[in-house]
Amino acid sequence: MIEIFVPKNTAVEKTLQLTEEQQLHIHVASGAKLNLVFESAAVASQSYHLSTDIIVEEGASLDFCDIDISKAGTTRTHNLHIRQEADSQVFIQSVSLATDNNRNTTQVDLCGEGAELSLNGLVIAGREQNIDNHTLVQHMVPHTKSHQLFKYVLNDKAVGTYAGLVKVLPGAHHTVSEQTNRNLCATREARMFAQPQLEIYNDDVRCNHGSSTGQLDESALFYMQQRGISLHEARLLLMTAFVGEVVEQVRIPALRERLHELVEKRFRNK
Repeated sequence: MIEIFVPKNTAVEKTLQLTEEQQLHIHVASGAKLNLVFESAAVASQSYHLSTDIIVEEGASLDFCDIDISKAGTTRTHNLHIRQEADSQVFIQSVSLATDNNRNTTQVDLCGEGAELSLNGLVIAGREQNIDNHTLVQHMVPHTKSHQLFKYVLNDKAVGTYAGLVKVLPGAHHTVSEQTNRNLCATREARMFAQPQLEIYNDDVRCNHGSSTGQLDESALFYMQQRGISLHEARLLLMTAFVGEVVEQVRIPALRERLHELVEKRFRNK
């Protein structure tokens, strides 16, 4: 197990990067700030399980990016649990680009008033890959906010699953929550299963959720081909534009640029 503790009112200037840690515990004390990139890049077929526990105290800030670029044949599971205290800010990016079987389970408990969460996910899958994302966000006290955005691009016979549950517990008045899932099936054989859910146990909240799944816009493809762009390149451009919204949510400039490069390489099978 690796344990990371950021003392009170301390801002870690450099972005920390970890790879292949099976157990990770992070504690960001009040008023502290941490940027962390967790990258899985297994080079051989294997199965492994990851577990991450995070505590973000009052007024603290955490940027956490989980990137999976493991080789084909790998099976990966990651359980992530986060507890947020008052006025804390947490930004999570989950990126799945290569693993054959990947299941991410994320639970975030908003335990202090003024806590804010941004939880985003990006999946690009092909062949017969199977990628699951299960999220549970619990608003436990008044005046908390959460925003979720998950996008999937599925090629070949890939299968994607998104199951997201937002709970607004009794007494958690003035909760603001938004949950969005958009999916693109680039072939007729690809399959997407989506289940966004809301459970609200009090009044005076502002919550919404939605999901949509579709295919590439044939009229856009035709328009681009009429202007000399090949069908293959037109498809790549549309898929890249589709996921760009998630990548642009990343607040660390160098990481955002790297993700743009990884996405392009993935679409070009490099």
